[in-house]
Amino acid sequence: MRVASRTVFDFVRLNGTTAPVETELIYQADDPFAVTMRFHSGGSVATWVMGRELLAEGMAKPAGDGDVRLRPHSGRTLVLELLSDRHATVFRFPATTLRKFLAATHRLVPAGKERFDADAFLSTVLR
Repeated sequence: MRVASRTVFDFVRLNGTTAPVETELIYQADDPFAVTMRFHSGGSVATWVMGRELLAEGMAKPAGDGDVRLRPHSGRTLVLELLSDRHATVFRFPATTLRKFLAATHRLVPAGKERFDADAFLSTVLR
């Protein structure tokens, strides 16, 4: 079972201007701690996987100290920073978008009820 949502995030350029980027948010019950985001731009797709708990925490206060960071920007907007060796990519998007998505994921797998199937994970990795 999964939850998926398509939306548009604003990519924030270095000069402060923005450009819309089609974004998919995907949550799968068999990987209950993770959320996948796919960013579609110019025929390319960039995929990032991040913690569901980090996203929930980042709605209220700055969260993440690694390559994924999320923080409130205003009462209605969130800022997502994705850091790699070569780039820092920044997006802004409505907090309601993430709030609704996370609510749907929590209906599927409530917080604290996540289970990790190590055997299934290892069988996938060792194929």
